[in-house]
Amino acid sequence: MQELEKQLNNDNNIEVRRRAVEQMRGRKDAQYIPLLIKAMTDVSWRVRKSAVDILFEEYGLDQYIRGMIELLYIEENAGARNSAIEALIKLGRKATPFLIEGFKTSNRDVRKFIIDVLGEQMDSRSLPLMLEALKERKPLREPVLKALGMLADPATLGPVIALLQETSKNIQEQALRTIEKMYHNGLGAEVITSEFRRILGDKAIDLLIAHAWSNKNEVRVSAILMLGLMKDEAAYGPLLDISHEEEYADDVKGAFVFIGRDRPDSLLRLFDSGNAHQLRFIAEVAGEIVSPVYYDMFAKLLNDEDGHVRSIAARSIARLNKSEAVPMLIKRLADPYEDVQEAAVDALGMLQYSLDIHEILAMLRSDSPVLRRNVARLLGKMKADRAVKDLGFALKDEKVAVRKAVVKALSQIGTEEAVRYLKYALTDEDPDIRISATLSLGAIGGEGIIDSLTILTVDPDNFVRVSAARALGMLKDRNSIIILVPLLHDESGFVVTTAIEALKAVGGEEACNAISGMLTSADDEVKRTAIAALAEFEGVTDRLVPFLRDPDWAARIAAVKALGRHSLAEVRTELERLLDTEEDPTVIKAVEEILGV
Repeated sequence: MQELEKQLNNDNNIEVRRRAVEQMRGRKDAQYIPLLIKAMTDVSWRVRKSAVDILFEEYGLDQYIRGMIELLYIEENAGARNSAIEALIKLGRKATPFLIEGFKTSNRDVRKFIIDVLGEQMDSRSLPLMLEALKERKPLREPVLKALGMLADPATLGPVIALLQETSKNIQEQALRTIEKMYHNGLGAEVITSEFRRILGDKAIDLLIAHAWSNKNEVRVSAILMLGLMKDEAAYGPLLDISHEEEYADDVKGAFVFIGRDRPDSLLRLFDSGNAHQLRFIAEVAGEIVSPVYYDMFAKLLNDEDGHVRSIAARSIARLNKSEAVPMLIKRLADPYEDVQEAAVDALGMLQYSLDIHEILAMLRSDSPVLRRNVARLLGKMKADRAVKDLGFALKDEKVAVRKAVVKALSQIGTEEAVRYLKYALTDEDPDIRISATLSLGAIGGEGIIDSLTILTVDPDNFVRVSAARALGMLKDRNSIIILVPLLHDESGFVVTTAIEALKAVGGEEACNAISGMLTSADDEVKRTAIAALAEFEGVTDRLVPFLRDPDWAARIAAVKALGRHSLAEVRTELERLLDTEEDPTVIKAVEEILGV
């Protein structure tokens, strides 16, 4: 006992002190508890962690928890306080009665730490204490509000909303953010708005609008959300002004959707503002609300001079699921703007059960290459297996963009006949077509695909070889290893790293050994990729540990992350040793994340 105490108090070696703590494991003698509590004040997190683990495993809660709470009083040792806070949080709700008792102190710092812990435990038994503490000024109100936000108990909502009338702007803002957290943590919108109206009456909207123009981003977001929950049309004007600020546009849109879902026709008057930005914004909101009251407006907007508005209108009108919209959308397949064309393809895909397939296939022979390309896109989106033969014929189209769309469509359809046509595309003169067909075949898989892809591993185009390696990885077929290994010596580093990734995907001892051979590569990127890839294999710890001392910090991080995937005691020991000596902050952070310290 005395020897252990001497080692803990006087020895400068971390390992000696940690071993001294570990010697107390399994003894279950209460005389060691003060020594373990003392160890929680050690400068090393490893010593502190060992002490906490032994206390948890060997002793009853009431034997040590008061000692832990006493550590909160040590002002000069942040490590001891942090260890105590982390341990108390880890104890969960069984610590609540002791913490409530510990709160009866005049030390404001300790009271604040206890509030922090109680907030994490989300135990309703602490609510009376929280509400009493809410009446105090600094430093307790902020942690109490944070804790109440996590608890999201309806009984605490009223006192928090009342704080919005405090003279302190800071308290008002903290209270507003707490209400937002309560909403995200499950408190219903109706409960919140009912309390807003009961406590603040007609002042509620004006107060929230004022906070929506705060100079603090998080406060503005909270206020915008609350304005939406209140579902009051008086908020439309101020919210529209804020919608011009890009960083708040999504929050404002969410608020509009809240309001508009109950009264969709209330938005109609806002379409006629004459402001292009506002028109786009209102059209997006109406598109998310999905109400038939907007059909005529969307039909009109399909011919708007603004391409963004036409795109929004195309997708929005399709959501209304009305077949009469089909002719208007087909017209937009040849729109001057590609975004509008894509929106029309998406919209017609949603309405595919209202389409005449013969009419669509006829357009595949149009004089307009734009229309031919977009019809191919549409047929792919529809997974129209009846169109495979016509699409196969379109693989001879003079335009690369059309052939590319056809390859994608055949990939989306994915039938045996579609695969046969995709193999034809592997010999296309354009590398982009070969790449697209290669990746499509890799995604589809099936008999004979490996043989078709093999020839592309010697293609003169680097990116085609990359796509071939990637496609072989997708197949996850051990027969592809013999084809992938030569690519590890390709002249292009991109091809080599892709081949390593593909071998990782295929898996197996042969692939593991091939990747291990790249650990000695003179190319740092190749070496890092090989280290990262080995994380997927078992029994590679010995191959990876040496890279924890690699001169290249990025290689060390790759090794840390790869080893971190293996929950072995020896790996943890190696990472703890690295943490004691590592100087690069990025590597240190990576190790700490894995060790959970």
